Amino acid sequence: MFKRTIVAFTLICFVAYLQGCYSPRQISREQLEQHPDCSIAKVVTVDGEIFEFTTSPGLRAHIRENMIEGRLKDGTLTRIPLSQVKMVYIKRFDAVRSCILGISVLVLLFVGGLSYALTEKGLCPFVYSYNADEFIFDGEPYGGAICEGLQRTDLCRLEHLNAVDGEYRLLLTNEVNQTQYTDEFKLLVVDHPQEVDVIQDADGNIYTVAALQKPLLAVDHRNEDLQQWLSEKDLLFWESDVLSKDPANPADLRDTLFLTFPKPANADKAKLVVHGCTTLWGSQMLRRMTEIRGDQLENWYAGLNNAAQKEMLNAWNKREQIYKLQVYIWAANTWAHRGEIMGGGPFIAEERVVPLDLADIEGDTLKIRVSPPTGFWQLNSFAVDYSQDVPFEFHDISASSATGHDGVDLRSVLESTDANYYVMPEVGQRAYLTFPVPPPKLNSERTVFAKVSGYYDMHLNASGKPKSEIVHRILSEPGYVTKFALQEYFKWRSDQLEKAEK
Repeated sequence: MFKRTIVAFTLICFVAYLQGCYSPRQISREQLEQHPDCSIAKVVTVDGEIFEFTTSPGLRAHIRENMIEGRLKDGTLTRIPLSQVKMVYIKRFDAVRSCILGISVLVLLFVGGLSYALTEKGLCPFVYSYNADEFIFDGEPYGGAICEGLQRTDLCRLEHLNAVDGEYRLLLTNEVNQTQYTDEFKLLVVDHPQEVDVIQDADGNIYTVAALQKPLLAVDHRNEDLQQWLSEKDLLFWESDVLSKDPANPADLRDTLFLTFPKPANADKAKLVVHGCTTLWGSQMLRRMTEIRGDQLENWYAGLNNAAQKEMLNAWNKREQIYKLQVYIWAANTWAHRGEIMGGGPFIAEERVVPLDLADIEGDTLKIRVSPPTGFWQLNSFAVDYSQDVPFEFHDISASSATGHDGVDLRSVLESTDANYYVMPEVGQRAYLTFPVPPPKLNSERTVFAKVSGYYDMHLNASGKPKSEIVHRILSEPGYVTKFALQEYFKWRSDQLEKAEK
C-alpha cells in the first residue's frame, strides 16, 4: 500500500489565480523567506507531472518572478512556470516534528497566505508518530466535532509509526486557534495476514481488502476523463474548478463524478475504498457558518445534546453533502443510495471503506455516482474490493506514559470515553504519549491505528445578533450553503487581491 508521505489538502481559496489576473512581476517569495522552517519539496503540474526538489539547506527551490526554480533530487536544475503549477508541497520541520503540506501554488502569492495555510484551519488536533528519527504528522482525529454534543471517536491510521525500544511514541498537539478536549487516546494494533491490508470505515469498523480494482472509467458531468486524478493513491487530487463557477447558477453548485468498475457476476457485496478529504476552504466555512449564529451560538451548541436536534443536523448534512458525501450506485435502472463518505482533514486525507450492498445489481459492471458540492471536497482515488473479510487479531493498547503540557500524568484521563478530558486551550500545547508494543505475530503484517475521542471549541468572534436570514436559508434552502460558500470565497479572494496590490 502507498505510504503516506504528505499531508493531502489543497487550498481551494487560492485555486486558478494564475489565469491572467495577476502580473508575474507581483509574485513574491516573501512567505517562504518569512518561514525558514519551510521549503518547496514537490510540485505537481496541471498535467499531473510530479517534480521532487531537494530540501537541503542552500539548495532549496524558490520562486523567481513567474517561475519555481530549483534542483531536483537527482541534481537537475529545473524551472517550472507558475502558470503550469497545480500544487506545491511545502516541507515544514523543526527540531522535533516534520510534515509536508500540499498547497495550491497560490498560497505563496497572497499576503500572509502561507501563515494562513499553516495556522488558520478550523479543525481538530494533530497526531504525530515517531518513526525512529523524528515525529511525523500522521493524523487529525475528530474533525468537525465542534461542541460536546458532536463528540466523536475516530480511528487514524498511523502510516509513519515505528516501534523503538519496545514502545510506540506519539505527540498530540494543538496548532490552531481552538480549545481541544480529548477524552480517550489509545492504540488499536492490528495483526493481519500479509496478503491483505486493513482499512477502517467512518464508524471505526475494520475491514480486510485483498484485491483492489481501479475504475474502468472515471468522468465528470461534462464527460471529462478523470482517470489520472481518481485511479491511484498518489499526489494527484481532483477538486472543483472554483473560478469557473457562478454562485447564481444552480448548475455550478455541484460537480458530478461517475465511476465504473468491473464486477464479478455473483458479487452481492463490495467494499468501496475512497481516499480523500475536506478542503481547507470547507473547514473555514464550518467556522464562518458557526460564527453567524452570533449570541445564539451557545444555545445552538446546547441543543445538539438533544438526539432530535442532532438527527436534524445529520439529515441536513446528508442533503447538502458538504461534509458527508453520498454514494449512489446504478441499480434496477435508477440511482440508489448505498452509503456515505465521511469528511476529514483538510491536512491529511484518510482512506476509508464504504460497504456496498450489490444484491440488486446485474451484469459485470458496478457504476457509482458522487456529487460533491463545489469547493468542499478533494478526492484522490476510488477503488473496489470484492474479497471476503478474513480473520485478524487486534490489541486495544492503553498508554504506558502520557504527560500533558502542564506535566500532569494523563494516563487515567485518556483511558476511556468518560467525559474526563485532557484540555488544550492554547496553540503550542502538546502531550507526549508512549505505548507498549505487543509481541509480533508470526507471518503477519501489523497496522496501527490511533483511537481518539473528543471535540473542540473554535475560538470565534460570535457576538451580537445572529444573521438569522442567512442561517434560515442555509438550513431550509437546498444548495444555499454552497452558494453562500462560493459568494464568501469570491469576496475573500477580492479582498486578498486588493491587499496584494497595495
